[in-house]
Amino acid sequence: MFLALLYLAGACWFVLGTRCRFCPDESTPRVSVIVAARDEAERIGNCLHSLLAQNYPPDKYEIIVVDDGSIDGTDQIVRGFGSESVAIRLLETDGKGAKKVALSLGIADAQGEVILTTDADCVVPPGWVRGMVAHFTEGVGMVIGFSQIGLPAEIANLRQGYEAVDFLNLMACIWGSTGHGHPMAASGQNLGFLRQVFIEVGGYEKVMHRASGDDVLLMQMVRRLRNWSIVFASQKETFIRHPLASSWIALLNQRTRWASNAPVLAGLDPLFFGYMLVTYSLSWLVLAAPVLCWGGFLDLQWTLAALGVKLSAEWAVFRRGVALSERHELRRYFAFWALVQPLHVVLVGSLGCLGIFRWKGGAHLWGRRKPTRRIDVEFSESTR
Repeated sequence: MFLALLYLAGACWFVLGTRCRFCPDESTPRVSVIVAARDEAERIGNCLHSLLAQNYPPDKYEIIVVDDGSIDGTDQIVRGFGSESVAIRLLETDGKGAKKVALSLGIADAQGEVILTTDADCVVPPGWVRGMVAHFTEGVGMVIGFSQIGLPAEIANLRQGYEAVDFLNLMACIWGSTGHGHPMAASGQNLGFLRQVFIEVGGYEKVMHRASGDDVLLMQMVRRLRNWSIVFASQKETFIRHPLASSWIALLNQRTRWASNAPVLAGLDPLFFGYMLVTYSLSWLVLAAPVLCWGGFLDLQWTLAALGVKLSAEWAVFRRGVALSERHELRRYFAFWALVQPLHVVLVGSLGCLGIFRWKGGAHLWGRRKPTRRIDVEFSESTR
């Protein structure tokens, strides 16, 4: 019951943090949009079309695509956009380093004072650049954007519904924690930061060896800078769309890759790590509850009460996510999500601690690619 109450306290904290207000900045600084792409020939076109359809002044933003060792013709598709009114540049790496290498190369070549990142398989709305930039008021160094999985019409089965609910809950938690001035996570699918702030934290240098974490680890380093704040973009014109995973295995690989940063987060953010540990431990107890009750180690009534507390906490967070995204159709999948989530958390948490996952054709152990090869990108104030 104690773990369930801690879990509930965390959920209440998240919900209360979502009640924040936004006062936009109407300035139009120079913006650089960085997209790292590896073998995204099927989707990079849609991403670029959406980036070119922005209602931001065309001469005030540029698009930099870093082809991270693609072998499917991604670079040729990008070159086909060369005649557009918005500047599009293509950079290339050999694809043997982490995604942070590609992003570092793009940022080093960027001309903008504001850096926005999204993934090559994402689609952004026309107001994305303007909406994200509007959040960079005085003292704001980073803006965390909202991402949603697929469209309502694309959710056709329980697996897809589970993924959409799970990601929506994650976004709601990020929204709430940011509202308290202590953001716990971020997604590179929709992220913005000042170039100056990126320089102040030393770029990705301290975490370049990690296969993942170009978003959450960078955010945690920025959070530790006392002279900059981080805000969450909760306006609909900034919401981007990300495709669904292709299978349960693909989803498990993705979440395990994210969870592989837990050992690093233990040092960067003990509060976040502590809440992850509570969630992981509670999930183990939920899975073991039938056996423990049968063996007389747990009281059935207290166990049912604890489960009720857990479900109430999750429903409260989920409702805030639905209110933000207007994805009311996901309510029908909540019960299935609640049933499967403890097993998912245990699998992801266990594999994540070992850093065992596959990503972009490579196997990883301890969060590092096998074999690993580090590629450093020198970054300075004068680099362009």
